[in-house]
Amino acid sequence: MKGMKNFFNPQSVAIFGSMKEGKTGFEIVKNMVEGGFKGDIYPISQSGGKIFGLNIYPDFKKLDIDLAVIAIPSQLIPPLLEDLGNQRVDSVIIISAGFSEVGNFEEEERIKQIARKYQMRIIGPNCAGIMNTENNLFASIEVRALSGNTGFITQSGALGGAVLMMAEELGFGFSKFVSYGNRCDVDEADLISYLREDPQTQVITIYIEGLQEGRKFLKEARETVSKKPIIAIKAGKYEAGIRATSSHTGSLAGEDRIYDAAFKQFRILRVDDVEEMFDLSRGLIYYPRIEGERIAVVTNAGGPAVMTTDKLEDLGLQVPEPSSTLKNRLKNLLPPHVSLRNPFDLLAYGSAETFASVCKAIAPEYDAIIVIFVPTAYMDSVRIAQAVGEAKKSIKRPIFACFMAGRSVKEGIEELKRYGIPNYKTGERCAKVIQKIVLQTLKNSY
Repeated sequence: MKGMKNFFNPQSVAIFGSMKEGKTGFEIVKNMVEGGFKGDIYPISQSGGKIFGLNIYPDFKKLDIDLAVIAIPSQLIPPLLEDLGNQRVDSVIIISAGFSEVGNFEEEERIKQIARKYQMRIIGPNCAGIMNTENNLFASIEVRALSGNTGFITQSGALGGAVLMMAEELGFGFSKFVSYGNRCDVDEADLISYLREDPQTQVITIYIEGLQEGRKFLKEARETVSKKPIIAIKAGKYEAGIRATSSHTGSLAGEDRIYDAAFKQFRILRVDDVEEMFDLSRGLIYYPRIEGERIAVVTNAGGPAVMTTDKLEDLGLQVPEPSSTLKNRLKNLLPPHVSLRNPFDLLAYGSAETFASVCKAIAPEYDAIIVIFVPTAYMDSVRIAQAVGEAKKSIKRPIFACFMAGRSVKEGIEELKRYGIPNYKTGERCAKVIQKIVLQTLKNSY
């Protein structure tokens, strides 16, 4: 795709803007340098001098530039684009605002025309930039993303920044981050198409306020979901939200029910908020498929297990009792008074070994297992996590965890990560993830 490669894999990046501390140009150069980008970084400003040990160039015309990042006043951008086009620069990010989002459609049309004239690809304007954690490219004003396997595309730069900060607290990483703003050229469909072929990206997530070319987007989505899932947050469900999106990025939001129907038809997984996006992304990275609706719950805590099973059934999943054969097997494994019904409540007898042996025994009759653990004074979350993790090696079924009580199970949760088991704060959140993966699996089977 013309120009797209240089957005994510440039050998040289020029940043146009003020290099004074606190200014946008300065912050982008700082991100690039501190992030460890190995290519050439060219700060461009009439001020000259040095920044972070780099020369500041008053003129760029003798430089070999793969990617230009622009953070200058909007009225100065069209002539700069003409100069970049004459230098055969084909990939440009415009951070600057002041275009269609404030009613300045004429100026935005000018930059579109220049892009077409020089076969130039533009991300923005009115955006927060892009990141590729694979090569430490942080051409953005936002906090640097941790490395991971989720691609995140966002129309809102501010939301993108908030998501990155939340992700940092959660230890959640991204393969690519793109804030595309007004999408005068590169849009959601172009970015989905690129991420579809990106080996570092396993899951694509997107925040959108409205689509300008719905058919193009759905065409790319259709080709993508057979290779990797797309998770979407669509803002602007109701009147106040629609007003806000229109004034925010100049988007035409459209009727939400149309988006909802299209997402369902094209197997795009819609979520309600950022928290659910994180939850589902983690689940899909560990378990892209769940082959059926029969779910088992293994726990040492009755209350959370009941709430989880209620949620599972409310979402249309099954929580069936075990067969008589399996019940007899479990009787030989467990002390008296332990529930053999699903949820499998191990009570105070829930040692690490018991959790592991029950998971192994029940796996053949269920499509996924949720392990809910509430710590006690005499039960170590690390040992429970290790035992369940070792059991997972011999179980050909997805295991999800809900280790509750925050700090007291922190080390156990880290151990779960090492075994490739996603943990959720509540069983209900875990149930929502499982339901969406099950539905996606069943749809992809037809």
